[in-house]
Amino acid sequence: MPEIADDQKGRPALVSKPTRWLPMAIPALAILLLLAVAVITREGHDLPASVPSGDVQAHIAVGSAALKQGNAVRAIQEFEAAVRLAPDSRDAHFLLGNTYLQHGELEKAAQAYQRVLQLEPRDVDAHANLGVVYYQMARLDEAIAEFEAGLAIRPDDASLHYLLGAAYLQAGDLRNARKSFEQAKSLDPNLPEVYFGLGMLSKLEGRREEAIANFEHFLKIGPGQDPRAKDEAERELKELKEQ
Repeated sequence: MPEIADDQKGRPALVSKPTRWLPMAIPALAILLLLAVAVITREGHDLPASVPSGDVQAHIAVGSAALKQGNAVRAIQEFEAAVRLAPDSRDAHFLLGNTYLQHGELEKAAQAYQRVLQLEPRDVDAHANLGVVYYQMARLDEAIAEFEAGLAIRPDDASLHYLLGAAYLQAGDLRNARKSFEQAKSLDPNLPEVYFGLGMLSKLEGRREEAIANFEHFLKIGPGQDPRAKDEAERELKELKEQ
């Protein structure tokens, strides 16, 4: 880790596993994103100055290498070139969306994922990442709709249940948040993010001991995709134990 991962259909994905973004389940829009791109290596060979004209796969390969080295600007250039050459390429649009998301260009990321879904309406990863984009934009109803659409296709996807729970928590729907987090936990007891989500939820519900137990378990198996989550969980634990 890191490595160039494959997405759910075996195609080259953008960054380190997993290819999805799991936002921290923190209320009041104090969102910490658990981005796989946070651990992108900056080591590697120099990128070629140019790519052979008309070679879509070369643009995709160089774009992926650029992002692995932390060069999001070059990655965007290459994936945009791939999209121009192959406007019906699912992979080019998906990778471009991932890069825009990592670079904070949320509107463009949404457009790229929407194009993927026009091409392949049952693409679960595109539904998941589009939902995360909407989550970051505080468009929570749309985020929930995307996560539910993904779950209608793949109902046993633990990370999608977690994402749905995070969106419900953000929206203040604690009952559905718990239902989704518990379902994620039952499907994948080793998914660190779900314990952070349950910790935040339990805290809001006034279940102090349960919140402490969930944050402690998160720290034991975490920190998930983003090591920054460790600091947040430790801060929450300190506040809970001082009460």
